[in-house]
Amino acid sequence: MKILHVADTHLGYSAYRKVTEDGINQREVDVYDAFKQFVDYAVKSKPDLIIHAGDLFDSVRPNNRAITFAIKQILRLSKQGISFVLIAGNHEHPKLKETGHIFSIFDHIEHIYPVYNAKYEVVSLTINNEKITIHAVPQSSSKDEFDNNLDKLKSDSSSDYNILVTHGCVKGIKEFSMNEFNELFIPVSYLKTDFDYIALGHYHKYTEVSKNTFYAGSTECLTFTDSGDKKGFIELELTDKKLNHSFITLKNRPMIDTKPIRCFNLSLDEVMKKIKDTVGAVEPEGKIFRIILEDIPSHLYRGIDFSEIRAQSNKAAHYEIKAVIVRDSDSVFSENSRINALSQEFRTFLGNQNIEEKETLLELGMDYIWRVEARDEEE
Repeated sequence: MKILHVADTHLGYSAYRKVTEDGINQREVDVYDAFKQFVDYAVKSKPDLIIHAGDLFDSVRPNNRAITFAIKQILRLSKQGISFVLIAGNHEHPKLKETGHIFSIFDHIEHIYPVYNAKYEVVSLTINNEKITIHAVPQSSSKDEFDNNLDKLKSDSSSDYNILVTHGCVKGIKEFSMNEFNELFIPVSYLKTDFDYIALGHYHKYTEVSKNTFYAGSTECLTFTDSGDKKGFIELELTDKKLNHSFITLKNRPMIDTKPIRCFNLSLDEVMKKIKDTVGAVEPEGKIFRIILEDIPSHLYRGIDFSEIRAQSNKAAHYEIKAVIVRDSDSVFSENSRINALSQEFRTFLGNQNIEEKETLLELGMDYIWRVEARDEEE
């Protein structure tokens, strides 16, 4: 049995100011394109089942363009007779039940099985003379409600295959948290081996949690946290209780988080050269990138010729210059005081130590601080 596992498609997402010739936000179009690539693959490869593990849409009330696009693409799957089970994620789950759920638009489409009522539901299908039971736990309105739904999980011994699909971060593993206000946590104890496959959504990076448990990741880079990650979906084969899987990569717009430029003790000309060299190395046309100026004195920052950088980067889809500025009094300020405080504290600590290779340790330590803190900031 061939199954596709996809998640976190975030249809309707938009960001930055770049628009297409039709006046539509470029990032919104990029997200649509990624999902269309997935549907194109499904229509061509004709899987027996598709599982979407939450956050089909980016919001509770997606715009009409996102709704129309989603219906058109899902109808393509329906017309091919491909069974499509999708659960609600935290982005599309309304705070109030009276609001209604956007997934209700899929209720009467043939072969499409939306699960969105904040309760554990079972979808049983017979495909190629084999019975497959999908145990679906969508986004819930509270932690207790979600935990109660998980408590009801029970594999079907009469089925040839049992699959669990849910949306949240695996509890106790910080890496899987997106630090969102309404995210739910999945205790590791529910990742049981009596399920042939566990399809997870919410965490945006493709990850093998255990031999039968996977995050598919998002289909598009949505923040600089995602930069450098391959985006796509999982294709798996279930045969005689054996699981084989592969990750199918989609073609996305490049998003690049460049290595921070350390500006302390540099002249203005040297800073500008490093910035221009970095932009040149990125080859910005059509790309999204960010440059971080670390520990740049305020008088140097004021002297930067941003018009020159803008001219060099004008063909980029989007770019950002982020600065951590050191005032002449050596106090540090910027958009993220936590990063500044930690980097300054580490620099001071290292300066007081009687050890060799301080510069090497400083470079390694500052690089680590920036990568970790920048990731947390984007989340």
